[in-house]
Amino acid sequence: MHAREQKLELVSAPTPEPGRQGMASIVAEGPDGSWMVEQQGQQLQARRAASCLLEPAVGDRVWLVVEAEHCYVLAVLERSAEAPAVLRVDGDAALRVDGRLEIHAAADLQLRGDRQVGIAGDELQVQARAGRVFVRECTAVLRSLLTHATSSTLVAKLVETLADRVSTSSKTSCRNVTELDQLHAGIIDHHAVEAARLAAGKVLINGGEIAKVEAGQIHLG
Repeated sequence: MHAREQKLELVSAPTPEPGRQGMASIVAEGPDGSWMVEQQGQQLQARRAASCLLEPAVGDRVWLVVEAEHCYVLAVLERSAEAPAVLRVDGDAALRVDGRLEIHAAADLQLRGDRQVGIAGDELQVQARAGRVFVRECTAVLRSLLTHATSSTLVAKLVETLADRVSTSSKTSCRNVTELDQLHAGIIDHHAVEAARLAAGKVLINGGEIAKVEAGQIHLG
């Protein structure tokens, strides 16, 4: 029987007995978020009560209450095995817990927001064996940042760093530049404990005013 035919039967059906409640079955989804339920051979159009957080599905056994011209589904008694459980609240909602709150899922756990997902707290901890972050645009404002990594790789087309001071400490530093490598600074001070080497097909040194070389021995040629 089609849902339209069920609705016609609902209009022509006699007014249900007021103050009646009991078990019923969800037979179809009605218009405007309502449900077509069957109780004692009679089909009624019912709405989900505000206290019924579990959204009914076709095939569920529910607890139905009829009061005057109103018919409500108060609770879902038996969940249909084919339909997933969906907790639904009309309008805005807030969950407040005076103690500790833990959400655990045996499989996947996903947080979704059509517009924005926000996390606020005095401290944020994230633990996982592997992590993946896919963001089209990202803006991070940090007062301090401390990172410990065994291996780190950055792949980018353009990297810009703006800082008042940059300090780098390492045992070995290697840098490969395929094309042009430029350095502009007010003062350049390079110091090597053992040896310093500058090699190229052509080397130009222009002191402008002064070019000075000091050493115990100077070899040219």
